[in-house]
This record gives sequence, structure tokens and C-alpha cells, in this order.
Amino acid sequence: MLQTINRSSTDSPQYFQLLREWLRECDQNHECGQPNQYWPTRVIFVGGSDPNKLELREQADRKEWDGYIVLSHRWGTLTDEEKTRFCTTLENYHDRVKEGFSYDDLPKTFQDAVRVTRELKKEYLWIDSLCIIQGDEEDWQKEAGRMENVFAYAYCTIAASSAPNWQNGFLKRNLSPPYFQIQDGSGRQVYIYDNTEDFIKEVDEGPLNQRAWVLQERVLSRRIIHFSAKQTYWECAKGVLYENFTGLEW
Repeated sequence: MLQTINRSSTDSPQYFQLLREWLRECDQNHECGQPNQYWPTRVIFVGGSDPNKLELREQADRKEWDGYIVLSHRWGTLTDEEKTRFCTTLENYHDRVKEGFSYDDLPKTFQDAVRVTRELKKEYLWIDSLCIIQGDEEDWQKEAGRMENVFAYAYCTIAASSAPNWQNGFLKRNLSPPYFQIQDGSGRQVYIYDNTEDFIKEVDEGPLNQRAWVLQERVLSRRIIHFSAKQTYWECAKGVLYENFTGLEW
């Protein structure tokens, strides 16, 4: 009997367990998974006891090496109000360092990045508009010169491939192609996947990688989890893995 079933939701524990397994395998068996000791000037601390409270932390505040996650994303077209509300600026910088800021006040794409960071069991996240003081030309020039290291030495890059801007997020699926469940001759349940996904179309030729600076972020990153509209992809020096357990080796 042929039965159509939907893939696991991105809200399921199994989904995030798969992402952690990709990282564990790379950590243990790939050279690209080897740890390093670089640390950005600022990172967002997401690991406190209050899930709604985030903190902007300076490099000097780091007590021990744990690695950090970095977000690659499209800004989209922002209003002046959105820039003032969401970005770190000279006006709110000291408050964000001393008092912290709210998860609930972030746009959906940033909220999704916080959630993924926590699900990957990491406490630190780097997002350009939050970790570089916007409107401060001196800080921008200084931090722009360090972005190569920020991406090259991150524990992992998460690419919001399906998000056209900050507001849309990247964890919600637009499409959910079906699996087909059949029973083989020995009575085992076998899942056949209708592989309509195309890594080249969704990632290489996707809207996120049409931006020159994002392409640079991808080249610099040791390993990336691409969140597309259809499924999630893993990419590192050893190749590409698909959420449906297929893959490509380089």
C-alpha cells in the first residue's frame, strides 16, 4: 500500500536533532570542524535563564571558549523606524550592553536565528546589524575589516536562504513535498522521497546568493546550514547533505 506523508515539521525535536547530528559528524570527522579561538568584537548572548532576554556582549566579557553562530541574511528595504527599532545604534548601544534587549522585539528572521542557535546548543550569535554599531562610521570601518574572520572562524553559519527580508523568518515552510511510505518484501516500512528539491536552484541561484557580500560570506564560512523554502541543506568542505538524507560529495 502506498501512503503519502508529510516531512517532519521544523518545530519537531527530530528536525533539530538532525542539524545537531550534521555538526557532530563534522566536528568529529572533518578537518573543517576543528575548533578555533577567534572571537568577534561583539556577540549576542542568547543562553540566559530568561528566554526573552538577550545581551550584547563585548569581547572582554567572554569567560570561556564556546564558539558562536553567525547569520547570513538579506536586509531587505528598511524604513527609518525599523532601522532605529532593530539595529544597534549609538543611542541604544550602552543599554543593550548593560541592560540587554528583548527577543520579542526582534524581527522574525532574527528570532529564528536565536532559536536555531539555542537548538544547536550554543549561547552566542553574531548578526551584523546588531553587533556593528549602525550609523557610526568609525565602528563600521573597523568591524568591516574583521568580517572575514567573523565568518571564517564561526562555529557554523546559518543562511536564511528563504527570507527576503528581516520580517519573514526562515523556519516556516512554504512547501512540503511528500514522502511515500511503502512496505518492502520483509515487511519493513520504507520511505521514498519525491526529490523535487534542487540545491543549485535553491541555494546557488537563490535570491540570497545573488548578493555579492552574501556570496563572500558563503565562501568564507567553514560550514553552513542553508534554510530554503523547501528543505534544509548542510554544506561543508566534504560536500552537501540534504534534509531528505541524500547528498553530494565534492
